[in-house]
Amino acid sequence: MIFSFLSSFSLAMLLPLLFTVTAAFSVDVLSVTRRQLEIAERDSRTIVGRASTPNPRTSFYKALTDIEQSIKYAEAKFSPSTIDKSTGNLIELRKSIISAAKSGNYRIGREIFGFYQYVEDRASYSKSRKRIKRSTTDIISYIKTKLGDQTFKEFFSIESGTTLTFVLDTTGSMQEDIEQVRNIVRELSSPANEVGEEESAFDVGSDFYTFLLATFKDPDYGPLETYTDKGELLSALERLSVDGGGDCNEMVMHGISEGLHETEAYSPVFVFTDAGSKDLEEKDSVMTLSQLLYSPLYFFLTPSPECEKDIADYEDLAMETSGQVLLLDKEELRNMSDFVRSAGVGRADIVSGTERSGSGRLDKRSTGEKHNIEFDVDDTVETLVVTVNFRIPTGSSYLLTPDRSLVIPKFVSAVTNMRLYQVEKPTPGVWTLKAITDRGDKFTYKVNSVSPTNIDFDFYFLEEKQSSGKLVPAKHATPGDTMNLKLNILGGSELIKSDKSVVFLVDTKGSIISTIQTLNPSKEYDFQYDGVFIVPDKSFKIMVYGETESGHAFTRTSQATITPSYGILEASRSVIKYRMIKPGSSGHFYFKFEHFSEKTTDFRLTFTNPGNIIEAPSPLFFSSVDSGRRKIIRLPYTVPSSIPDGTEYRVSLVVEGGVVKSTYVHTIIITRYAPPTR
Repeated sequence: MIFSFLSSFSLAMLLPLLFTVTAAFSVDVLSVTRRQLEIAERDSRTIVGRASTPNPRTSFYKALTDIEQSIKYAEAKFSPSTIDKSTGNLIELRKSIISAAKSGNYRIGREIFGFYQYVEDRASYSKSRKRIKRSTTDIISYIKTKLGDQTFKEFFSIESGTTLTFVLDTTGSMQEDIEQVRNIVRELSSPANEVGEEESAFDVGSDFYTFLLATFKDPDYGPLETYTDKGELLSALERLSVDGGGDCNEMVMHGISEGLHETEAYSPVFVFTDAGSKDLEEKDSVMTLSQLLYSPLYFFLTPSPECEKDIADYEDLAMETSGQVLLLDKEELRNMSDFVRSAGVGRADIVSGTERSGSGRLDKRSTGEKHNIEFDVDDTVETLVVTVNFRIPTGSSYLLTPDRSLVIPKFVSAVTNMRLYQVEKPTPGVWTLKAITDRGDKFTYKVNSVSPTNIDFDFYFLEEKQSSGKLVPAKHATPGDTMNLKLNILGGSELIKSDKSVVFLVDTKGSIISTIQTLNPSKEYDFQYDGVFIVPDKSFKIMVYGETESGHAFTRTSQATITPSYGILEASRSVIKYRMIKPGSSGHFYFKFEHFSEKTTDFRLTFTNPGNIIEAPSPLFFSSVDSGRRKIIRLPYTVPSSIPDGTEYRVSLVVEGGVVKSTYVHTIIITRYAPPTR
């Protein structure tokens, strides 16, 4: 584990292992845009108690990352001589920003904003920093005037709530589960504020949430409903009727997909079922959508023994999306309200993993094995949440503080022995999680920090285009390739020592694969860093280890799991301009696929079809694709004129063949302000 590794080597000893730091962005429009938005954030943000805007800086800097990627992508894809710099195009782009924002599609609206900044910058004859600053201030003021103060804050994540997505099985055996979900929702407002107890980091008002409700059974699923009021959601849950079922498997993946097509980025999805999934062919699409949105999947399972065969598929999805599988009795669901609240408010991953019997030491007092996981808790953590799950209910766990005091679990499942620990204002230092498992068992664990001012980070990858030498945001990772990492510290820029931090690649068990770099701030932006690494041949996450300003060690792990592939699937025209489509129009989506396996291979393409706008069947097949040879895929579409302006569609694509599996999500927005695609 990383923690024992770091205890054996000093930071100075690690420095010779570090990779070369690359140059930061040098384009003025990037740095000026960030700086002017930071000024707007400072001037606009008002905090009325903690409940109004938990962790605003973290969400704000994630919004900046969206904008930054859009500018960088446009810079790499277009030359000043080919981009449409006309006043008419700029006006249409402005309207598209407002259209996306007013319809709630904030992330894609921010992409349009980034593309607008690139076009506007290239349209001007003057490249002075003063001119860029003035034009950026103008567009920010325009957006604020058109949206109003509150929507403006939500658009740039200056102040925003969170979306909680509930995906419910509504077959006949789920009546008690749904009643327990109602109990969970009733407690989502702050009980501490109601009874005068001490606040925890995730005490928020019920008006902080937007709720999505998706249902499924067999063969039906949907429709998806949106609620902005807790009372409306409770009424909808009261109206749900349960019927059908009779077998172990239902349309679980379709239900999850419904929710993921509408949820906001970084928002959790909670799945409640007592069945397995009979539509596992949709599993890859669900995983791709969840990873695109950084939306962890949490499964609350109350299965009968004959339905446990599909739990492994749920565990795969949870591990790859930084979610969890919680095995519970139906009555025990009522104890999960704090867990649901903590998953939606200011949550950052410290460490998580899976261990099997055979990887630990034999416990002399039993036939089981002992596992010790040490992790750092820093002084910025207001609430520590630790969950431990066992496949065999005879497993047990113990949580110890730095002074070796035993922490009493807040909840222990009487059926599965799943344990939930919640510690307010935990003592900084090295904590220890001890687990004992039977032979043949495995357990999963997850350690989270919950705090309005969490240390967290966001990142994306860049690859060098051989034709131009430009660095382009990469949506894939090929084993053995050299990739550039762009990493932003979110919400913690005043809390950490940048010269005491290291970035690692870790596997899904938490073990170190390689070291990327020390964190040296870029010259343009506070707490942004660049690095280079070699893509491993297995799934990995990004982990940041360092020190807070007060000298306590901290660890944070990325939510998303990156799965390298020997194939590349991407949109042929993926700049935001080509993903804006007018209602009533027809055309084609163009995708590029290329693989690097050792032989000519046949491939199968599957894709989702939100709104049924794609006029092609899924799956499609193409044969004898040579290694290194590019395949262009055309999917015809027709958008009805009745589609509301601002509608967003997410098309998830999966290409499989031989050893290759490639995934991609194509996001489009329907808007009457879509500019012509020349």
